[in-house]
Amino acid sequence: MTTGSAVWYTKSVRVQRVEGEEPMVNRKRSLTIIIGIVVVGLLIIGALWTYNDLKAVARINSTNITWKEFNDALKKQSGNQILASLLREELIRQGAKQHNVTVTDEDVEAELDKLAEQFGSQAGLEKILISYGMNLDDLREQVRSTLLLEAIAAKDVTVEEEELKAYYEENKGKYTEPEEVKARHILVEDEETAKSILEQLARGEDFIELAKEHSTDPGSKDKGGDLGYFKRGVMDAAFEDVAFSLAIGETSEPVKTIFGYHIIRVEDKKPERLVPFEEVRDDVRKQVIKQKSKPTSLVLSELKDAAQIKINDKELEDAVYSIVY
Repeated sequence: MTTGSAVWYTKSVRVQRVEGEEPMVNRKRSLTIIIGIVVVGLLIIGALWTYNDLKAVARINSTNITWKEFNDALKKQSGNQILASLLREELIRQGAKQHNVTVTDEDVEAELDKLAEQFGSQAGLEKILISYGMNLDDLREQVRSTLLLEAIAAKDVTVEEEELKAYYEENKGKYTEPEEVKARHILVEDEETAKSILEQLARGEDFIELAKEHSTDPGSKDKGGDLGYFKRGVMDAAFEDVAFSLAIGETSEPVKTIFGYHIIRVEDKKPERLVPFEEVRDDVRKQVIKQKSKPTSLVLSELKDAAQIKINDKELEDAVYSIVY
């Protein structure tokens, strides 16, 4: 305690003895000072924690992993690739603006729909994206950049009707839709149960209701066994052989696969058909334009060579060589 503090303390005691009620005021003042000190202390501690959080990307017990450590490791591992990707996207954006090229949201979504179809569904596509640390928004931006680059490459291309028809004739296999079957099934574990269900069907019981009651297929059970339309190469081979051999409205004997025993009923069939030119004209035109366009790698190289690119971090200078894929 300093001398000044001792003087203040002595005076306060003196006042307490003489004036009676004044000491309560002093005690309140002392308490206010103490509370103030505690509040300031807590604010300082909070500020320190905030500061530590700002400079740390993670903390293990009392040890921080700083943003600098994280960024240095990230830069070392894939910094050139990340920077090259950012430079590439910016070059394409600027190139599209320079050449007055645009891509609509509908174009982007159409490409996403095609990708989802390739993976069975949007959920299937998202599952693949997650494994690469991406989401649909990330893919959407990549698709937009790709379409913009293709549009720049095709900006001077013209196509005649004769070229479209010639391409269609040369690529009829691409525009041929394979045979499809629409079927329902009831999946059970053993042949005895399957035969019992067949007997119930023979007595006129409803296939859909029996599927809901007995089927062990979680994907179609609640839909009365409905599998929709499917092409060859989608289902188990033994299942497909029977399904494609049945007539519309016909029900199979028990069919054994690795999943159990199936009772299959075919509801409709679509024969193989060549899709008419007019139905696929837009796709044919896109394919012909793509064939006549500059290679996108060449367009990207031209955009890069025409741009002034300055990289301020020497460790990332090689990124410029990775812009063109």
